[in-house]
Amino acid sequence: MRPARITAAVLFAATVGMLTLLAAPASAESRTPPVAVHASPSPVAAGHAVTLSGSVGPVAAASECSTGAVVLYSNAFGPTNDDVTSTPVYPTVKPAGAFTATTTIPRAEPAGTYPVYLRCGGATIGGGTLAVRAAPTAPPAAIHVSPRSVAAGDTVTVSGSVGPDAAGSECSSVTLLSKAFVHANDFAEVPAVFAAVKPGGAFTATTTIPRAKPAGTYTITGRCGGGNLGASATLVVRAAASPTTTPAPTPPATGPSLVQPAVAAPAASGPPTPPASPAASRWMIPWLAALGSGTLAALGAWLWYRRRHPASLSRQARSRMAT
Repeated sequence: MRPARITAAVLFAATVGMLTLLAAPASAESRTPPVAVHASPSPVAAGHAVTLSGSVGPVAAASECSTGAVVLYSNAFGPTNDDVTSTPVYPTVKPAGAFTATTTIPRAEPAGTYPVYLRCGGATIGGGTLAVRAAPTAPPAAIHVSPRSVAAGDTVTVSGSVGPDAAGSECSSVTLLSKAFVHANDFAEVPAVFAAVKPGGAFTATTTIPRAKPAGTYTITGRCGGGNLGASATLVVRAAASPTTTPAPTPPATGPSLVQPAVAAPAASGPPTPPASPAASRWMIPWLAALGSGTLAALGAWLWYRRRHPASLSRQARSRMAT
């Protein structure tokens, strides 16, 4: 009896040990935590982008959870409905298992907390939550221009909003049209300027009015998503200002002027004397000097001769008197 009991106990212990070993992998697998999906930013305003990230681990990444096989689902990604598989987002999975994806929450998405599901290999392996805030109310469609009156050649700023219906939709860019703009980009033969639309629907663009643009009043309109905005603005263009020439500065005087004022000579009575020619003035003084020298020489010779011959001079004088 005793050997039989011992044998039965040994068989029972072996059976329990084998069952424990067989159940260990299943228990370990069941204790594996699900993959967490993180959202940034959270909460996120409707109409803005959110980044989803996490990791499936290197083992899953090397198996069926490769790029294209990992899928994220959430009602926050699209229209609200009961099917969470209606709006998939496909993240990029790295070799180490990390994944990331960026998507934009529709502007019309209601505020609330939405579950995010991560599926891989045909099963849901993790998830997280995403808080969404309601989108701010967009202002009505409008176009503004500043300044409203500008000279040709100057710059203006055109701003406004595409309106609550177009904000966050296909209106990622607005086309501003006016004959006052430069012919760089035309739409239906009308000069156009493009402006990016922010998530809230606002836009801003700056452009320069051509200097040769004639003066007048011009209308500015806009198009977005294939339709008109239904708003406009008015711009008054003045003629370009004429360039002014600045006179050269006068150098400062370095000292008193040496030029004396002319003094008018008193008028002489009688008929006016014709001015001497330059040639006559040049030879007049030497000729007078020569004439004076010759006269003095003749007078000196006559006096010398009289001293030497006084008698002959007397006889001549007497003979003249007798005659």
